[in-house]
Amino acid sequence: MKNIVYPDADEGDDKLLLGHRRDSLEKFGEFEIFCGPPKDNDEFLERTQNANALMIGWSLPVEVMREIKQLEVISFTGIGAGTYIDLPAASKLGITVCNCPGYADNTVAEHTLALLLAATRHVPKLDADLRHGKWNQDLTGIELRGKSLGLIGFGGIAQRVCEFAKALGMHVKVWTLNPNTERAAKHDIDFVELEELLKTSDILSLHIALSEQTESLLGTKEFALMRDGVILINTARGELIKDDALINALQSDKIRTAALDVFRTEPLPTDHPFIKLDNVILSPHIAYNTPEARETLYYITINNILQFYKGSPINVVAAPK
Repeated sequence: MKNIVYPDADEGDDKLLLGHRRDSLEKFGEFEIFCGPPKDNDEFLERTQNANALMIGWSLPVEVMREIKQLEVISFTGIGAGTYIDLPAASKLGITVCNCPGYADNTVAEHTLALLLAATRHVPKLDADLRHGKWNQDLTGIELRGKSLGLIGFGGIAQRVCEFAKALGMHVKVWTLNPNTERAAKHDIDFVELEELLKTSDILSLHIALSEQTESLLGTKEFALMRDGVILINTARGELIKDDALINALQSDKIRTAALDVFRTEPLPTDHPFIKLDNVILSPHIAYNTPEARETLYYITINNILQFYKGSPINVVAAPK
C-alpha cells in the first residue's frame, strides 16, 4: 500500500477531496492532506517523509525532494510544473512528475477577456472615481471590433481567447514556437514571426509556457518594436517579461495599459513599481480559480497518480533517467 500526501493544499481544498476522489486514492493506500504551506523545509519534510506519491499545490523544495527516499511520483496541480519543481533533479532521483494540462483553459481565457475589457474601458479607474464622488465621463474607451490582437503562444488557453476575440470582430495573429499550416487552417488564423506580431498588434496577450527559450522574451528591444499605445496582457508567467523594460515602457506611455495576473515575485511586493503606476491593472495570479476549473484540476491530479500505479503514466513532464 502506498502513502499519498498533499502537503500544501489551499484552505478548503480538503473538502473538495472527499467522497469518490478520496476513495479512489485510498484504493492504493493511505491519503493525507495538509492545508496551508509548510513554514519551512523541516515542516515540509515532516509532512512528506514517508510519501510514495505527492500532490503538490505550489512548490517542492529540491532539498526536501532529495530527502523523501521512497518518493515515486509527483502530481503537480497545475501546468507549469517546472517553475515550482526541479524537473531535472526529479528525473535523476527516479521520480516521475506529472502535470494537469488543459484544466483551466476556458477559465484563464475568460479572465484574459476580463482584463482586456477592463483595460480598454477603464473599468478600475471609473469604479474608483465613482467611489470617491467623481462623475468622470471624460475617459474615452476603445472599441475592440476591427482591432488587431497578437497572441504569443497558441495552446488551449490562447485558442479559446482567439474564439472570444473573433466573436468581438477582432483580427487575430499568432506567434508560436510550433507553427504549422494545419493548425492555421483549423483555427483560421495566420502564424507570423514575432517581430511582425509586435509591430502590427494593437493588443498583445501572452499564453506561452515558460522555458529557457522564452524566459525574458519581452524586453527593451521588443517593446521598442511595438506600436505606441499598445495594450499588454499577461496571464501566463511573469518571467516572460523583463520588469524594468516593462516599467520603462509604461512610464513613457509606449504601453497604454498593462493588465497582469502573474509576476516574477509572488505575492507581488507592496512596494513594487507596478502598484504605483496608474496604467497597470493587477490581479493576484487568480485567473485559474473557478469551481469548474478546480473540479477538473483535481480529477486530472488524482488520475495522474492512479494511472501511474496502474502502469500507464499520463501527463508526464519528467521521467526517471
